Amino acid sequence: MTILEAVVVDKITKIYGALVALDNVSLRVRKGEVFSLLGPNGAGKTTLVEILECLRTPTSGEAYVMGHSIRDPAGVKRIKEVIGVLPQDFNAVDELTVLENITLVASAKHVKSDVRPIMEELGLWEVRKRLFSKLSGGMKRRVGIAMALVGDPELVFLDEPTTGLDPQARRETWRFIRNLRRGGKTVVLTTHYMEEAERLSDRVAFIVKGRIALEGGVTELVSRFGGGYVVTIEADDEMLLRVSEGGYAIEKQSAGRAQVRIGGWAEMVKLYTLLQSHGFDGVIEVKPASLESIFLSLVGARISETGDLV
Repeated sequence: MTILEAVVVDKITKIYGALVALDNVSLRVRKGEVFSLLGPNGAGKTTLVEILECLRTPTSGEAYVMGHSIRDPAGVKRIKEVIGVLPQDFNAVDELTVLENITLVASAKHVKSDVRPIMEELGLWEVRKRLFSKLSGGMKRRVGIAMALVGDPELVFLDEPTTGLDPQARRETWRFIRNLRRGGKTVVLTTHYMEEAERLSDRVAFIVKGRIALEGGVTELVSRFGGGYVVTIEADDEMLLRVSEGGYAIEKQSAGRAQVRIGGWAEMVKLYTLLQSHGFDGVIEVKPASLESIFLSLVGARISETGDLV
């Protein structure tokens, strides 16, 4: 582990009975970056994060967080002092106010610094006297982030921080995460939202069935494995058959809908000409290649809004 690395995971395996939750996982997170663990429900993202938070013990393998071993009792103590955590199923005490909940965490962490600056940055100071139970989903997530940031941790784990939030609350949470990075924090983010990972992350790792399927910088991966454009065609099965017969590889197909990868606009013109020659009157949507299209080509499936493969 070098001084530039916040997290090193070395061949971590976690087995529950007959279930292999993590299978020989290795990865590295650099200091000062946002690193996203991407994958569907049950892929092993939360299990890995909980091992790094010293909440679970791996069956085999080793990991270091800010230079401290997760297998060393002294290291575990130190890790818990330097990290902040927003768990996937975050909740606070309903009958305490926003300020009381955050102060409670500060007390548990033996933090004596003023929590007001954190609350002001997250827009919570104005609602500090409001009961947690009376907050919207987005405001509750802000409270969770504030509680994770108490004590000015060097490394912050955010496990599915925007699940269940409306679009506006999700965008606000993205802004907070960007601010964490600008402030020099290292952020490990787990998510099943491809757009979220693409907008926020420096680097990502795709986890599928407990294994790392792909890891790298967002720009690098899109350039290397994405390329060109992803064309979604909505038409009847006969028209989609004509596309396939025309030499275009259909990556994903469901009733009346298919996706095709093309290299550039010249190829797009050829595809459109082919469709028109067969009397096409459906719908075409063209998007640049993205993390979502890379995942689709790797796994052959999308991740739904609820985090399941479809």
